[in-house]
Amino acid sequence: MVIRLGLPALIVLVGTVWFAWSSYRRAVSAEQAVTELNGETKALIQEVRRLEKAVAAAEQGLRTLSSHPSVPRDVALTADLTLADIRRLTDNKELDR
Repeated sequence: MVIRLGLPALIVLVGTVWFAWSSYRRAVSAEQAVTELNGETKALIQEVRRLEKAVAAAEQGLRTLSSHPSVPRDVALTADLTLADIRRLTDNKELDR
């Protein structure tokens, strides 16, 4: 009689321990993945900020180039078109395609 009651209880206990352990391992794995993603996200945000600064510097340079009186008209026109292209890209109008 003790064996009849003890075996199912033992099976339930082992199953519960196994389920708890596997749930814990999945939670640890998920936490590690989130930590890695947070690090990658921070690195990508820093890269985006660097690129935004580079675009702003290029935009200022093109604005200066296109407004300088010694620059030929066709070069100034090309600089203005490039400036418009940069603005369109930074406004995400073409990045969504």
